[in-house]
Amino acid sequence: MGNLDFTGQNGAIVQDYFSNISLLRNGNPSSVDALMDLWHPDGLFEFAGSSPVVGKYAGEMAIRTLYKNRLNSNGMPLTLELNGQSPITANLGLVETDLSHIRYKDDQVIVGWKTTIGTTSGQGFDVAGSHLFTFERDKITRLRVNVSPKADQSTKSNLSSSDLTVQDVGRLSLAAWPVV
Repeated sequence: MGNLDFTGQNGAIVQDYFSNISLLRNGNPSSVDALMDLWHPDGLFEFAGSSPVVGKYAGEMAIRTLYKNRLNSNGMPLTLELNGQSPITANLGLVETDLSHIRYKDDQVIVGWKTTIGTTSGQGFDVAGSHLFTFERDKITRLRVNVSPKADQSTKSNLSSSDLTVQDVGRLSLAAWPVV
């Protein structure tokens, strides 16, 4: 998680959150319970990006279901159209977030990031965004995730976005972000 300062108010919770998201993306089922331990039972998880990555999940059951669905999307097969080529079936592979900055204000913490999303067959892209956490008594009460509508060429040398259609980027985004 780089050289970010997680010593501010609620910083340790944010650090635990992103550590557990990484475990979730790597198929660790215990990460769902670990993530839920960070939440207030009446919390609100909101994707505030552009379509197709939008939605609200209110309360413990909805948020738990969201995390379980993300856990189950690891390796998920999807069809990519690819510009000027025959459609292919690919599997969701790499979903890796690099945190870039963290800011604290009262009961809120905002974290900026870049996420790389890729298939096991080498298609992928980078996308930027942020998480805005709101806390009450050491629990997350609201999480607003903003995802940029613009996909960038991946900085990972083994991934290419040159043949991906807009629909392909949307499919990969949905597979990668039933959570985060």
